[in-house]
Amino acid sequence: MVLLILAHPYFNKSIANKTIVERLQKSSLDIEIRNLHALYPDFSIDVQAEQDALLRHNTVVFQYPFYWYNMPA
Repeated sequence: MVLLILAHPYFNKSIANKTIVERLQKSSLDIEIRNLHALYPDFSIDVQAEQDALLRHNTVVFQYPFYWYNMPA
């Protein structure tokens, strides 16, 4: 199973990232998508829930805006 960690602060305004996620959701892939900004709008991250999500999956994909030019912290 694949875990996609979506870290886009303005996902609803995104074109590229939104298109990718919508296609993945419609696919037959066994994938869990965790939109961090939707889950934690106040930045109070549930560390245990995120660690559990990481441990449930064999593959982890980070998706974030290209304009960042690097992985988020």
